[in-house]
Amino acid sequence: MKRPISILVAAFALFAAFLALEVSTDSIGMRSAVAGLFVPQDTLKGPKIEFNEEVHNFGKIEQNTSPTTTFMIKSVGTDTLEIVSANPSCGCTAVLLDPAKKRLAPGQSVELKVTFDAHNKAPGNMTKVITVSSNAVNGAQRQLRITGDIFKSTVAHAGSAMSIQGVFEGSCASCHVEKGKGELGAKLYEADCAVCHGDAKEHKPGADIASDAMMNYEPSEWKKIIADGVPNSNMPAFHTKHKGPLNDEEIASLVDYMSAFKKNLMRERQMKSLNGGGASTGTSNTHK
Repeated sequence: MKRPISILVAAFALFAAFLALEVSTDSIGMRSAVAGLFVPQDTLKGPKIEFNEEVHNFGKIEQNTSPTTTFMIKSVGTDTLEIVSANPSCGCTAVLLDPAKKRLAPGQSVELKVTFDAHNKAPGNMTKVITVSSNAVNGAQRQLRITGDIFKSTVAHAGSAMSIQGVFEGSCASCHVEKGKGELGAKLYEADCAVCHGDAKEHKPGADIASDAMMNYEPSEWKKIIADGVPNSNMPAFHTKHKGPLNDEEIASLVDYMSAFKKNLMRERQMKSLNGGGASTGTSNTHK
């Protein structure tokens, strides 16, 4: 009786070992198959782009200065890298790329010089983006960033008050004047006002349009603030009588747009209140 039991036990053990081997083999095969789905970046064929750094921190930046840095762009693929463009996010940032060196054979490099104009810029953290477009298989559009902390310059101030009207002159005019020419209402706000007014997370120095800091004003107050500015603040005087870029009609169109925006915002908040939801007060940025 003992012998048949021993044979049965041995057979069961052999069968269990066979199953374990099958599972192990299947697991290895599955792992191999899954691994085959992921192709490492360094095995991609074609033109590829590489930078010496993607974020450059200038550290402390004094107003009225123009710090410069150089990004190195290198072709590290198997085919010729063609750089289509390098575009900054703001007119206060200038880029210089040799047009004769936009086609790079594998192993070749080119310099991308980036200059930030800190003239009449408000103190605080600054981040600007440069988008590099190319035919690279490892990223046709790559973003480079420059950052820094702007601090007050004794040259940029008269006493303790900043000459903020300078934003309508020089390179600053490309953002604060040129974009808004010929526009009215919402389009004018987007061109001239949204450059500074918006989300604090985007390093905008002015209050967001939907915030209480903006919406608590009346139309007559908006008109005066836009036309005459706010003394000792980052809000310049936009009226032509102060050498700003806007006339009476353009300022009136901004006030009309903001009034309509406020009316819609109040309606939305009332609806949320009726539905049991809270009202949003936007960002806490103010003109300081």
